[in-house]
Amino acid sequence: MYTVASVEQRESSRSAGGPYTTSTLQQDASRKLGYSVKRAMVLAQQLYEGVSLGPDTPVGLITYMRTDSLHVAEGALKQSKDVITREFGAQYALEKPRHFKTRSKGAQEAHEAIRPTDLARTPDRMKRFLNKDQLRLYTLIWQRTLASQMAPAKFENTRLDVSADGYTLRANGRRVTFDGFLRVYQEGTDEPEKEVAPLPAVVEGEELKLLGLETAQHFTQPPPRFNEASLVKTLEEHGIGRPSTYAPTISTLIDRHYVRREQRALVPEDVGFTVVDFLTEHFPDIVDLGFTARMELDLDRVASGEVEWAPVVRDFFVPFEALVKEKTASVKKSDVTEEATDKICPKCGRPVIIKLGRYGRFYSCTGFVKGKKGQPTPPGGCDYSAPLEGEEQGPEIIEGEVCPDCGKPLAKKRGRFGPFIGCTGYPDCKYIKKTQQKTGVTCPLCGQGELVRRRGRGRSIFYGCERYPECTFTARELPAKAEEAVPAGADPAA
Repeated sequence: MYTVASVEQRESSRSAGGPYTTSTLQQDASRKLGYSVKRAMVLAQQLYEGVSLGPDTPVGLITYMRTDSLHVAEGALKQSKDVITREFGAQYALEKPRHFKTRSKGAQEAHEAIRPTDLARTPDRMKRFLNKDQLRLYTLIWQRTLASQMAPAKFENTRLDVSADGYTLRANGRRVTFDGFLRVYQEGTDEPEKEVAPLPAVVEGEELKLLGLETAQHFTQPPPRFNEASLVKTLEEHGIGRPSTYAPTISTLIDRHYVRREQRALVPEDVGFTVVDFLTEHFPDIVDLGFTARMELDLDRVASGEVEWAPVVRDFFVPFEALVKEKTASVKKSDVTEEATDKICPKCGRPVIIKLGRYGRFYSCTGFVKGKKGQPTPPGGCDYSAPLEGEEQGPEIIEGEVCPDCGKPLAKKRGRFGPFIGCTGYPDCKYIKKTQQKTGVTCPLCGQGELVRRRGRGRSIFYGCERYPECTFTARELPAKAEEAVPAGADPAA
């Protein structure tokens, strides 16, 4: 028999978090919008530098986007109350502005938090002036700023105990009685909390009918891999870096193939493991978790005039320089990138070792010598190499796509310059499909095409409009404004 043993109800409330800092904006843009940290900062830069709202000079739509301060100007706090009252009703506004205390050590309080420069510019009003991605990020900033000054959300929490043949079963439920700031914004998390649904109305002593039982077994799970949002959060928690360094730090990890993106997770590559092992063994003090944070504090003391900069730099650089010279002389590249095996080369009989290449580890003959392009292997050399066991990956056939030259299927392959799509008839057919690696950034020159990643002379990377030759915009880095363009006809790799 199942009987209601007790029913307890209590009221609770939850207030909104503070306005955005660089870290929290990057985290939310990743969780809610799916933007990389770098992409979020490019868009924020565009909103900060200004957007044309008519014939007048472009207007900056948000405050400075590299900040760790939660301070908001009093004028903006007063305006937020007026906008909240007008847009949602007086019950959603606070009687007095809510101020937030910055917890970050060494925060630059001269800066404000990230907020719209004019809260009266609602996302609906800005829709016709912004592209899709700019509008999504601006909407997020506008919502978070308003939510930070809105009334708390209120809930009715219910705890229900059910007596079941000598056992006590407990259920918890929650019902929103006033949505408050949730009317505008709900904070994203890396691990969304399980939704707590409201419970049906019952009274103590009421008999219940069993409709069914569900059993589930849970096992201990390893910690989830970092994504860009959780990595930024961890860097901030440990005091590593500053608002301006989070995006380039993550870009460096990806560009150097230390990690790769799989969906949203950052997955370590063999190169990353090797670099970490090397640094941990030979430079333990430098890669210590607290080193960067301590250095940041020392530099803050220099900035505040507490200590002279020269001793701080000398104390670090002199022993570091000596250590680098010593390791340069004593550690060979082969000690780090090669590993002996008991295998014998099937082609020439020499020993086989494991080497580390750009795209991971592989077997290679110790006599490996590669001939020049289009020429055979030099006499006495060997061209044997093979993937490690379990890592053999044949070309991934692309269903429905065939080579326009020979009619054989096309496949996804990987070469020395990265992934590409080529013919499965290679080497008889050397067709390679031209692909464009899009960036999601609208061309600032024509406003129609999207910037794509390209290679210039010497394999250098640059960005150009996909509408080329109709639009000749090029830039060495993803730009925020058309003024960063390389003039038409100039060498982008220069």
